[in-house]
Amino acid sequence: MNLIKLIVISLFFFSFLSVADTLLSSDIKLYALDCGTIEVSDMKDLSSTGEYDGQEIQLVNPCFLIRHPKGNLLWDTGLVDSMADNPNGEISGVWHSKLSTTLIKQLHQLDLSAKDIDYISLSHAHPDHSGNANKFIDSTFIANELEYEYMFSQPAKTYFGTNYSALKNAKTIFFTNEYDVFGDRSVVIKSMPGHTPGSSVLLVRLYNAGNVLLTGDLYIHARERKTGTMHKYNVNKVLTVISRAKFENLVKKESARVVIQHEKQDFERLPKFPKFLN
Repeated sequence: MNLIKLIVISLFFFSFLSVADTLLSSDIKLYALDCGTIEVSDMKDLSSTGEYDGQEIQLVNPCFLIRHPKGNLLWDTGLVDSMADNPNGEISGVWHSKLSTTLIKQLHQLDLSAKDIDYISLSHAHPDHSGNANKFIDSTFIANELEYEYMFSQPAKTYFGTNYSALKNAKTIFFTNEYDVFGDRSVVIKSMPGHTPGSSVLLVRLYNAGNVLLTGDLYIHARERKTGTMHKYNVNKVLTVISRAKFENLVKKESARVVIQHEKQDFERLPKFPKFLN
C-alpha cells in the first residue's frame, strides 16, 4: 500500500470517528428540575464577616438530570418529596424551605421512574441536596471517598442522614479527584472540597450549549462568587479558597457556563423543565 492510499484511508477512518463522536455528543441532554426553594429571612449565616446581616434572599434548589446514550445520571436529589404535602413548607431558623412539586413526578413527565436512573451523585450530603436519595437505592451511587466517610459518620447521620441512609447498601463507585461518568469525558465529577470534606462540582460538555459547570455549594449565590464571601459553616475555609481558585481556572480552561445551583437567576436562565440543554 503506497503512502497516499494510507493517508486517504487514515483520514477517512478518523473522519468516521469524528462523526460518530459528534452524533453521540448531540444526544446528551441536561435537564434542570425544580427541587424546591429556600427563602432566607436573614443572610447572617452566608458570611462570616457580617456584610449580609439583616438582608433577605430567595434561593432555588434544583436537581439535574443528565441523559446520555450510555445511561441517566441524577445530580443531587433536592428537598425531600414529602415536603410537597405541606404548602407552608418547613422553617428552621432563618431558613424557610418549600417544595411545590416532587422529583419523582418530574421524572414521570419524562416517562422515567427511580429505577430508570442508572447513576446518582451528590454534590454533598446536606439535606437540600440529598433529600430523596433513598428512592434511588437501585442506582449506582458515585461518591467522593471523603464525602462518603463524612456522610456516614455518626454526627452527620444524626443531623441529616435519614433521607440518604439507604445508600449505604447501594452499589457504589468511589473516586478521589474526579470521575468520568460515561467514559467519554462528556460528564465529569470533580472534587472541590471545603464546604464539606468531599464536596464536588459537575462538568457537562454539551454539543450545542457548550460546557456547563454545576457548582454544588462551592458558591451559594452570585454575590458570593464576586466578593469571595463564604458560608459560616464551611467545614474548611482554607480548602474552600483553594477549590474556588481551582474552579475558576477550570471555568477559563473549559470556557464554561457557570450555574450556581442556588442562584435564582442562573436557574431561570436554564430551559424550563421538561425542556433541556443539549
